[in-house]
Amino acid sequence: MAELEVVKHTKAVFKIMGDKNTGWKHKFKEIILEIGIIVFAITLSLWLHNWSEHNHVKQEEKEFLTGLKVDLQKDLTELESDIKTYNQVHKGFNYFYNVAYGAPLQADSLLQYRWVLHNSTQFNPNNSRFEGLKASGKIGIIENKELLNAILELYQEDIPWLLMLNESINSYKKEKLEASMNTFLVVDRNNNDNLEDVLHEPLIQNHLRQIGAFGEVKNQYSKVIEKNTKVLALIEKQLKE
Repeated sequence: MAELEVVKHTKAVFKIMGDKNTGWKHKFKEIILEIGIIVFAITLSLWLHNWSEHNHVKQEEKEFLTGLKVDLQKDLTELESDIKTYNQVHKGFNYFYNVAYGAPLQADSLLQYRWVLHNSTQFNPNNSRFEGLKASGKIGIIENKELLNAILELYQEDIPWLLMLNESINSYKKEKLEASMNTFLVVDRNNNDNLEDVLHEPLIQNHLRQIGAFGEVKNQYSKVIEKNTKVLALIEKQLKE
């Protein structure tokens, strides 16, 4: 509609200028009036376009943040489960480390902790929504800069570091500890084994010493949980505005 008004009043300007029966003073006033109308129509058109575009962006932002909230809540459940597992694994490795250096191997503790020598814990983030938005070049639709920075830090710094620590521990356990233990482990036909002797082997003692420091990965889990919780709070606040 605004475009039609611009065309209409532009034609009126040319008509006034070509009118030989009207004095230049009158023409000047008429032309100024028509130009004013044209400028107003263009300004109004731009404002309406920007307003519509802004509303569209806000709707995209709302849909993204609503979905991201669900992703983060799922991640938080997994993160809290993983750190509980790591606490048990840490206790188990401390137990086997003590056995490796002379403490007795007790049947009930062996039953409780043996799984920690072979398990792997890996966090699987629900990050496809974030990666999709980033790949589309629309990450800027998140107007709250504190929220945007927190999301970027979480997905591009904190989570990748956690995944790297997980992979490092899992690889060491499988490729070093398990491989070495299988070299020394002997199991008879009654399923009895020489695990206690295996733990006394210097190579196994060294592997237990190397892998037993779970503090860093547990601290990183705590950091990611804290950042996840912060982002959730910021999203909740943003969605209410």
